[in-house]
Amino acid sequence: MKKPYRIQLIACAIEQSPLAYPLGALCILTALKTNLELKDHIEVELSHFMGDQDDPQQAAKHIATRQCDLIGISLYLYNRAWFEEFLEAFQLESSSPTKIFAGGPEAGANPTQLLDSTINFIILGEGEESIIQAISLLLTGEEPRGRGILTKNSGEGPHHPQDLALLASPLLSGIAVPSEYDGVLWEMTRGCPYECAFCFESRGNRSVRNYPISRLKAELEVLIAHDVKHVFVLDPTFNMDRKLTIERLTLLRDTAPNDMHFTFEVRAELLDSQTVQLFAQLYCSLQIGLQSSNPTVLEQINRHFNAELFSKSIALLKKSGIVFGLDLIIGLPSDTLSSFKASLDYAITCQPSNLDIFLLALLPGTQLAHDAESLGLVHQKESPYLLEKSPSMNEEAITQALQLKEACDQFYTHGQAVMWFHAACDGVALRPVELLEAFIQYTGEFPIREEEDIFEVQDRFIQHLYIQQDCTSLLPALLSYMELHQGIIHLQETGESPVVSLYYDVDDLALLDTMHVKEFTRTYRAYEESIPYGIFMGDGTLYVEKIVGYP
Repeated sequence: MKKPYRIQLIACAIEQSPLAYPLGALCILTALKTNLELKDHIEVELSHFMGDQDDPQQAAKHIATRQCDLIGISLYLYNRAWFEEFLEAFQLESSSPTKIFAGGPEAGANPTQLLDSTINFIILGEGEESIIQAISLLLTGEEPRGRGILTKNSGEGPHHPQDLALLASPLLSGIAVPSEYDGVLWEMTRGCPYECAFCFESRGNRSVRNYPISRLKAELEVLIAHDVKHVFVLDPTFNMDRKLTIERLTLLRDTAPNDMHFTFEVRAELLDSQTVQLFAQLYCSLQIGLQSSNPTVLEQINRHFNAELFSKSIALLKKSGIVFGLDLIIGLPSDTLSSFKASLDYAITCQPSNLDIFLLALLPGTQLAHDAESLGLVHQKESPYLLEKSPSMNEEAITQALQLKEACDQFYTHGQAVMWFHAACDGVALRPVELLEAFIQYTGEFPIREEEDIFEVQDRFIQHLYIQQDCTSLLPALLSYMELHQGIIHLQETGESPVVSLYYDVDDLALLDTMHVKEFTRTYRAYEESIPYGIFMGDGTLYVEKIVGYP
């Protein structure tokens, strides 16, 4: 009996996290294992490594002992360097002739370079059908060729299966065991109708294809059975089709348990009261790609911005209590340091729970990368392809923008300052960017100590700033407001009930959500000394109550 053709798939996540689920590799694994014509002739396994824990050279030694016929690597921007080390070590360790193929976005980004190294062929696009074609040819001794397959000698463009119902499900086949991961990446749709110039979807096939609702229902049951707590819905724009959005949200609302958290990427402008109401009935968070609030900048990347409509949508989310985050990009064509600061100011005034800020990456295969030279965008030629300078942002401007990004990441997002940041700005009459610039200057003079947590850093910075601005009379109110929210965050993250010291009655402090801190201090009297309050949960309700023994 002929020995089966041995295939080893390899995935590498950046770190152990709910986002480490190797969906791309699992889809290829499932396609191969469930193919009726191939399954009796092949043996295929998936190894999943962590970039921050697993040494690529040791991983190569381990894989080399398996003496595989074919190795497939799942290549992304974040694991390119890890795989380069892995492949170099594998060539030294392997004692048997092994072919290697690569798939994933980074494989198609610079295919010529890969094919000139150790890679025999590349799978372009969505690979479930292309890999079946490639393996079928390899079993007959032929070189892979056909849709979505690139070699030194032949190649066609990326391939995208048109009928997703024909693709085997990693979850329903039992090949993906979701309980083995901290979270699951879940597809409901493939493709995107938009043409954002910085995105891989900006060129080539943008057809939108949907998985049948019957499959989604069955997959959801699997997720529930495995007690999955974190689900990241990978649809590029979850709410692009209103009818489907309502159908899918209704399914999740009626079926998913209350402790299953969903993350969705949405367009704010497409939100309406009905979809927002459905989102509000789920345990979920939304991520919104603002990118810039400057219409001229957005026009350069084929996006449009209606400030009035965007603000109305954000107001709907806030009114419904939905957690949402915003994305910004530094260095888009015609963006300046000034316009980036204006976008950052605008984004923070929307009061997102988190702000994800990225330096522009000119990803090969995107429209911006194609037009980079004509637009004067100077960028790294190797991964991660980051912008170095542009006609409207020189190196110094980009450095300053990145400093603001780091300050925002640390002080606003990591420090979860959304509930009180506006009050801190109002008290000293600073714009959000100006407060972050003051924080940058402060931490330059008084560096963060290793043993300090972010709440301690926030407290000492605010005290320093308000003393410097001669606003010390506002500190009891602002620091109490901050400590109240910091205590709530501590409870939510740890389950431990903290004691906070407040100079004002907790019901009065809640008014700072909408009242200027100066007006608040004129209207409400502070305690002579701070009073301890306990924060705890009871029957699903948050309580903040005075510690017994205090008036």
